[in-house]
Amino acid sequence: MAYAESSQTERKRPRLSEPEEEKPFLQHATLYFDDGNVILRAGWTLFCVHKSLLSKHSPVFRDLFEQPHGRFRGLLHVEMGETPEEVEAVVNVIYDGLRIDIKELTVETFPTLANILRMATRYKIPRPCEDIIARIRAEWPATLAQHDARESEFRA
Repeated sequence: MAYAESSQTERKRPRLSEPEEEKPFLQHATLYFDDGNVILRAGWTLFCVHKSLLSKHSPVFRDLFEQPHGRFRGLLHVEMGETPEEVEAVVNVIYDGLRIDIKELTVETFPTLANILRMATRYKIPRPCEDIIARIRAEWPATLAQHDARESEFRA
């Protein structure tokens, strides 16, 4: 009897893979516009934005939109190679008029600023790059003499 049971289980085809549970897409809370005409997908996050605005400020986006892409929800669909946080950073800078709204440069705010700098550099948006570098140079001295001078200003 044991032989019959084992031969029946051996006859079953092995499963090649478990069915993957599909995650639902998440529309970005502030960067999913009803009148947008292109969907950028980063991970499971969707950004529905305006192709003309991104193209105006970034030659990389302009070239990217000229390549053939699929459609999703009736719109041009571009799968991004970056994380949702990186896409959010570069799109926010464009929508905010190329301004960086970080009041104070601190250890806590620096990762956000570095992310914006990295993405603005990658997407060839010069104005935020120049502003961030100038701000870092002004607020974080590069030499010991500059550092000491700045420290004496704070103590005075």
